[in-house]
Amino acid sequence: MPIDFVLLWVDGQDETWLKEKNKYAIHDDTLNGDERYRDYGTLKYWFRMVATNAPWVNHVFLVTDNQIPEWLNQTHPKLTIVRHADFMPADTLPTFNSNAIQMYIHKIKGLSEHFVIFDDDMFINKPIKSTVFFSQAGTPRDILGFNVINPVDQFAHLFVNNLALINQNYQKKDLIRRHFFKLFNWRYGVLNILNLYLLPWPSFTRFFDPHFPYAYLKSEYESVMTKYSRQQGATGHHRFREISDISHWLVRYERLVTGHFNPIGRKIGELVYLGDPIPEQKSLITIGDKRLSESQFDVETRKIRSYFEDNYSKSNIEK
Repeated sequence: MPIDFVLLWVDGQDETWLKEKNKYAIHDDTLNGDERYRDYGTLKYWFRMVATNAPWVNHVFLVTDNQIPEWLNQTHPKLTIVRHADFMPADTLPTFNSNAIQMYIHKIKGLSEHFVIFDDDMFINKPIKSTVFFSQAGTPRDILGFNVINPVDQFAHLFVNNLALINQNYQKKDLIRRHFFKLFNWRYGVLNILNLYLLPWPSFTRFFDPHFPYAYLKSEYESVMTKYSRQQGATGHHRFREISDISHWLVRYERLVTGHFNPIGRKIGELVYLGDPIPEQKSLITIGDKRLSESQFDVETRKIRSYFEDNYSKSNIEK
């Protein structure tokens, strides 16, 4: 089965992009801070790592707002540049909201039934098989873990909004009865203890959300977005992130509560922050931005680029 990668990328330092963004008022600075748009300068290494560690990928769709790096070989047979206007409604543009972009991913022309969504800070750090994302039968791999909302900032509203819809349509007791061994699975390790602790709560308090690229079926993605079309349309028309947004995690949550996934261990990937050492033993890594000052950000991203440059040579997706 062909498996595509969808990469969402933005260069928040691009002057043309900044000029366009500054034409519009931001209603909530806490959800739309500069750290949400900062580019690590690692895009070429993302492609090099895919070429080295996941050569089986069928196609890569680079989703960007008319930002195309000069070094990129746009004629590569495995690459398609996708502009927001190619798959999003005209009245939603321009958008600076990744949640809004996610509402229409399934409408990308030519996208395969099996695909994986990457943010531009998610990297394939070691050679992996396609079975990390999908079973041999084509079922998405995932982790069903309970968690609790940790409202340290307004980003937590995203979990609340997704969960509110899930709790309105699904009963936790049904999940436990029908998919007990997907809730308690040896692959989850100590996460099973948290599942046991939160078992008595009658509603879903949150799911365990690892910072991984997520595998999806296009048909299921489309079905969920149709089911919640009102929320999809509202989020899709938010030019910047708002506390009422939903996200692609809603599609994932639906499959967790209906059991349409195969369990996978959580140790396959890890979230690290700029300044932390790269965990070389992990297959998937996500590098988070800790709201560093500009000078600190420059220093740490140079270190990351240097590490990637030492480990990955130029690929044929570069000119």
